[in-house]
Amino acid sequence: MKITRRTDYAIHLIADLSDQPDSCTGLRSLAEQHGVTYAFARTVQQGLLKAGVIKANRGINGGIRLAKPLEDITLLEVFEAAQNPMDVTFDSDDAHWCKCEDHCITEKLWQGSRKVLGEYLSGITMADLLAGR
Repeated sequence: MKITRRTDYAIHLIADLSDQPDSCTGLRSLAEQHGVTYAFARTVQQGLLKAGVIKANRGINGGIRLAKPLEDITLLEVFEAAQNPMDVTFDSDDAHWCKCEDHCITEKLWQGSRKVLGEYLSGITMADLLAGR
C-alpha cells in the first residue's frame, strides 16, 4: 500500500485550516504555501468537500474552512477522502492474473489488513495528531 501525496497534503491542509477554524482561507494561498499546484489542491479539496470535512464559500471573502471540529475528523475519514475507501485500497479483485476466482488464499489477508488499518486510523482524530504540534 502506498500513502499518496494527496493524503499527506489533505492532512496538512486540515492542519492549516485549524489555525483559523472560524474563517475562510483561500485555496490558492494554501497551495502556494505548500508548494503544490492549484489544480492538485483543488483535487484534494473536492474529496474533503464530498466527505464533509471542509466547507467552501464563494465570493470575495470566500475560501475553505473546517466543516466540523478536529475532534470529529478521523484519519480514516481523511485517508478515504483523499485516496480511496479502504475496500478499494486493499482489494485484489483487479488482479486479473490471479486464477483463484472465488477461493483466493490472499483475500483473507487483505480483509484483515483493511480491518486493522481501518480501526487504527479511525481511532486517531486530527485533534490527536495536532496535539503534539
